[in-house]
Amino acid sequence: LGSRLERWLSLMRMHGGSQAEMIESAPEDVKDLFTKRIRLMAPLMKAWKTALKEEGAVDFSGLIHQAVNILEKGRFVSPWKHILVDEFQDISPQRALLLSALRKLNKHTSLFAVGDDWQAIYRFSGAELSLTTAFADNFGEGAQCALDTTYRFNDRIGEIANKFVQQNPYQLKKPLNSLTKGNKKNVVILPEDQMEKLLDKLSGYVTVDEHILVLARYHHLRPQILEKAATRWPKLNLDFMTIHASKGQQAEYVIIVGLHDGNDGFPAPARESLLEEVLLPEPENFLDAEERRLLYVAMTRAKHQVWLLQDKERPSVFVEQLEDIGVLVQRKP
Repeated sequence: LGSRLERWLSLMRMHGGSQAEMIESAPEDVKDLFTKRIRLMAPLMKAWKTALKEEGAVDFSGLIHQAVNILEKGRFVSPWKHILVDEFQDISPQRALLLSALRKLNKHTSLFAVGDDWQAIYRFSGAELSLTTAFADNFGEGAQCALDTTYRFNDRIGEIANKFVQQNPYQLKKPLNSLTKGNKKNVVILPEDQMEKLLDKLSGYVTVDEHILVLARYHHLRPQILEKAATRWPKLNLDFMTIHASKGQQAEYVIIVGLHDGNDGFPAPARESLLEEVLLPEPENFLDAEERRLLYVAMTRAKHQVWLLQDKERPSVFVEQLEDIGVLVQRKP
């Protein structure tokens, strides 16, 4: 409950408006219930603001709102002619407002944004994908340059990951070229009970300076066998993390676990609370759009090989879709 309340509180802080403004933004059919929820949260919000004041502290949302306020009142003159933003696909409306306010103050300011809409996986924290996919509508016309060569993964991983993410027609179409050649065995679907045999096999040829990353949608899906990995396979450089945490990481070999259907499945079933439904950016009009990008991120952490471990009793819909685009299915590694 604590983490839920903290999440709702941070969403309200990110919105930044008054209770009345938040209620006004709610669709008519849920406005009454949303009003009750916001009023339930109000004492907590008040206590949070009081605690910040007593400590002489400010939270992240507060920093951005204060900065926008100072800029809009003309109390700061921006000296910057060039603003560079990396990971632009993760930008929220609140942060976009800060960029707009900075640009208004200095007509000679140019904005340079680097982003990849295929890797937008943070809607739950307020990121709005349309700020990237409709960049010109939000920030004005500009030149576009495609970074179309990857120096990490081979062309087989690239081919499968690209086909998979672009099954969503709303993703921006772009080529992606790899410098290294691969083969069909670079991306393989295995039964989940083959994890031990796979690690046995890897221990036979993976070198000490090569890295193996085991990824899952949730922390609690960490395979139990990893508890004894240090003694069973002492030479393997092995790590486990959630896919969200793996963003920006890379490894020679990637094993993706938890490809099953159900409550803790992948793709994760949508289960937003009313507060999240209203205060977060509108979801896309394509089934499992963000979950699809999450699997794209997981697959593209690998340099050489990816194994996707499925539960054959309750398979993930993603497994069938991967088979349809030519991913190899094996009974054993």
